[in-house]
Amino acid sequence: MKKENPFYSCPRKTHTVFLALLYKMNSTNNSINYFLLGCMPLRIGMSLAPLYLDKKTLFYYGILLSIIAVTFLYLYFANQRLNAFEAGGHTWWAKYRLIHGLLYGAGAIYSLQGDKIASLPLVADTILGLGLFVQKRFL
Repeated sequence: MKKENPFYSCPRKTHTVFLALLYKMNSTNNSINYFLLGCMPLRIGMSLAPLYLDKKTLFYYGILLSIIAVTFLYLYFANQRLNAFEAGGHTWWAKYRLIHGLLYGAGAIYSLQGDKIASLPLVADTILGLGLFVQKRFL
């Protein structure tokens, strides 16, 4: 008997298509592509944003960074989301969330103060993330 994919039993067509796409994201090659073409450009953009934002916008950007930092820290301390679909079902970076959360927290504090130096901890986090990814996938 043919084993059915549980994602195709969803009642809504759009929901079914979305879940089917998520189901296919788990291969190693896809994981590498999602990181290099999705995560890294987003991190680079977030790292450089403080250099181009005015003081008022930088404050609001600091609020966004605070939310991201708190989320990283929550996931670390609560030991949550350890089955990342975008990494093939294993969140190998879970033990580094504390560092990510602290770096984003530092960026948030600088940003809330209106200081463009907020980009430094974010650049450090981007470099750290790329280094850990290369070490995990290629070394």
